[in-house]
Amino acid sequence: MKSKIFPIFILILFVSQSLYSQILEPISWEFKIDSSDFNSSGSIELNFIPTTELGWYIYSSDNDPESGPRTEFEFYPNKTYTREGLVTPLNVKTKFDEVWDSEVRYLDNQGSFVQKIEPLDNNISISGFISYQVCSEIEKMCIPLEKDFTFYDSYPNESISYNQELMNFEDEKSLLSFMLFAFFAGFLAILTPCVFPMIPLTVSYFANKKNSNRSYFEAVVFGLSIIFIFTFLGIFLSLFMGPQSANEIATSWIPNLIFFVLFLLFGVSLIGFFELTVPSNIITSIDQKSQQGGILGIFFMAFTLVLVSFSCTGPLVGSILVQSASGLQIKPILGMLSFSFAFSLPFTLLAIFPQKLQSLPKSGNWMITLRVILGFIAIAFSLKFLSVVDKAYHFNLLNRDIFLLIWFTLFLILSLYLFGLIRLPDGYLKGKNLKIRFLGLLFSGLSIYLVSGLFGNRLPYLAAYLPPLQETYYDLNSLSRQSFYEDNNVYDKELSNVKYSEILKLPYNLKGFFDYQEALNYSKKNNKPMLLDFTGHGCVNCRDIESRVWPDDRVRDFLNNKYVLVSLYVDDKTKLSEKNWYVSKYDSKIKKTLGKQNADFQITRFNNNAQPFYVVIDPFSEKIVYKPWGYELDIDSYINHLSNGIKEFYGE
Repeated sequence: MKSKIFPIFILILFVSQSLYSQILEPISWEFKIDSSDFNSSGSIELNFIPTTELGWYIYSSDNDPESGPRTEFEFYPNKTYTREGLVTPLNVKTKFDEVWDSEVRYLDNQGSFVQKIEPLDNNISISGFISYQVCSEIEKMCIPLEKDFTFYDSYPNESISYNQELMNFEDEKSLLSFMLFAFFAGFLAILTPCVFPMIPLTVSYFANKKNSNRSYFEAVVFGLSIIFIFTFLGIFLSLFMGPQSANEIATSWIPNLIFFVLFLLFGVSLIGFFELTVPSNIITSIDQKSQQGGILGIFFMAFTLVLVSFSCTGPLVGSILVQSASGLQIKPILGMLSFSFAFSLPFTLLAIFPQKLQSLPKSGNWMITLRVILGFIAIAFSLKFLSVVDKAYHFNLLNRDIFLLIWFTLFLILSLYLFGLIRLPDGYLKGKNLKIRFLGLLFSGLSIYLVSGLFGNRLPYLAAYLPPLQETYYDLNSLSRQSFYEDNNVYDKELSNVKYSEILKLPYNLKGFFDYQEALNYSKKNNKPMLLDFTGHGCVNCRDIESRVWPDDRVRDFLNNKYVLVSLYVDDKTKLSEKNWYVSKYDSKIKKTLGKQNADFQITRFNNNAQPFYVVIDPFSEKIVYKPWGYELDIDSYINHLSNGIKEFYGE
């Protein structure tokens, strides 16, 4: 029986393949949306791009139907847009067709079709089909075909433009504080033992010049050279930073592990366990070029200073570049510009006024103490990068308690060193004056403050650099774990087991969602506005808000009872199933992870990529009902935003 069935199966397969091989479709279509003129004209363009095989073509859409065939577009009725005119063919060619005995217009691979439309809604949906013939003079045939098309897109409504000035102001405030941080870091770098002893050596070079005017000019060139060298690092980094690549730098495991190792090495080196320097042959080569004199020689002299000071300035420069990776594309440039200006200022001013050199403090033990303190801070800061990897990939190895214990141990050792009770590679601390003892008390207090986080203290002023707060803490009275907040409210079952809740948690016993569509359905059913919380595991300001604003009972009441909270993590590395992947309309890349899809949603829908970012949405129209806001630490102002969002939604 099997021997008879097998030949029949082969015959059927051969016939089906033969029939299939007769079905020709020597064309493919690509559909794109061009919204570049949307802000100025209020219209967008739909692009229909055919790609035919060699020797094939299709007819234009503007051929006279009585003198030849043409491509026809049929749009299904839809209230989200209106068409502006007819479909326009681009790069049309003309030839004489003997069959039709007339000139006909056609398109090959250089041509396309464009239809202008005016969106009437935030979310447009356009669909229809194309009827056409694809022909070949070589094959002497035409094939009539049809192709369905569909376009989806989202456009910011007036709420976005209404809030643009506010968001720009918030960006400016954040940028100003960042530049001030970078500026003071530049001054701090001057006090390190790698840099401070270089001041008299450098200044004496300019002070010994016979021509004072020439000396002033060269001093300014020296300062500008330092600024250029450091700022070049910022320019180099900014070239690689788009809206999502910056997020990748801040949250991907490879950059974060590299930063962790670098800061750890810098810290151990500053404490004195080994010397971390640029290879001597590089420094020697650069230094030799500085001997040739002139402006170029001064530039290489500045370059030598930058390289020699690397082991001390590295942690400070690194912290600036890391913080800039979560902001605007110009942020690393401005950060390094501020740092280098402060760093170069003392060299330049003392070179112009060398007599002031006498008023500088002498190098001594205080510089070694400063170096050791910076070393412990660098090691403590390195754990932040390890924590980002741990949370973004859900390893859950470095929780808040372990993090606090490590920090407590580090600063306890530092305080014992400052009191002269333990020795480090450079020996016991010498010259324990009142200032050193004060520093010892300061770091002792810091270590006690840190360990109190295990016993219920939320540590709000350090929360931005710590892992998220755990739901429980150790109670000294009962010697057991206690919850920060008792769950006295009765919640729907839908809120107890939401999508992604096995890997993501909301702080302070808050109830909400981590998936937009799931939250949307729940909001519609309960007639509540949605509060979109664009956040991230590596978002320092997000942790700050969650630790210092969200614990307030009034804020928690809004988030738990009056809104449907949906936290969308833009840096989560959870890989979704292949059926949920899609190609972004923003950058044409495949979005495979939960974080990349949330980041793409924020950029394409709200024209924003900063976190935290809060948006109040009407679930029925999916429109913004109140101006979005960002980093806001004032609790009353935050509550005012939440209250106004409720009023706008219910029309109060």
